[in-house]
Amino acid sequence: MLADLRTRIHALERGSSTFPPSLEPSQSPRRQSGWTLGVPDFDHRLAGGFDAAALHELKPEHRTGAVSGAISGNWAAALGFALRLAVRRLRGLAPHPDCAPRILWCWPSVLARELGVPYGHGLSILGLDPSACLFAETARASDALWAMEEGLRSGSMALVIGVLGEAELTPSRRLSLAAAERRTPCLIVTDPRLPAAGSTATRWRIGARASAPHPFDAAAPGAARYALTLERCRHGPLVSEPLSLLVEWSDETHRFRVAPAMADRAHASRRAGRGAA
Repeated sequence: MLADLRTRIHALERGSSTFPPSLEPSQSPRRQSGWTLGVPDFDHRLAGGFDAAALHELKPEHRTGAVSGAISGNWAAALGFALRLAVRRLRGLAPHPDCAPRILWCWPSVLARELGVPYGHGLSILGLDPSACLFAETARASDALWAMEEGLRSGSMALVIGVLGEAELTPSRRLSLAAAERRTPCLIVTDPRLPAAGSTATRWRIGARASAPHPFDAAAPGAARYALTLERCRHGPLVSEPLSLLVEWSDETHRFRVAPAMADRAHASRRAGRGAA
């Protein structure tokens, strides 16, 4: 019993997920979840996929002097990215005969009024069943944090998402511990002008970009595109530079992929490298 407690305490001190010693490392909750982006470069940096028992932070891009429209667009991009990660999360879970997986979305009223509430029909088009989404709008940010922690500790959620101005060290630590304890992932979307949250497994910077060309109508928007930067990855390989890529979302496969123009440049760079060798 003492040895097991020491193992769990050591895991919590390292900020990693706790799992029974009998579980092989290759079968850890992070790898069992199948929660990936679908972009090989990012999934490799994530050591195979998102840690499904941890806290992850999403921050909109922020540029000094940017106009309000650009700021709103980057907030929308971060929220859209969070919802698409929710789709990926649900698709990676094995079906359960007794209960359908649910997504809990928490935020204070001030942000709900400023950013707008997700639309049921839009969620369906995205690949999320609106009946699987629970929205908690609170009077204060502290109430939203409480609802998120309770949702994580309930063990009945597939994913908890919080939209907040800032997650200070103590609240973010509590969320991280609750996520690890119940092996339920948590995403927080925070204000880009405020400091990063602590105790996060990953931190992402998301920027809005023009959509891909529509294959059949030049006047219509195509696949949604995001400028993604993985700024922090606790479980990934040690690297000196963050990974940045332009990715787009496929409505058919419900996965991300590198935007074609960038993919072509990446292939050309690899070929040039082999030729120089």
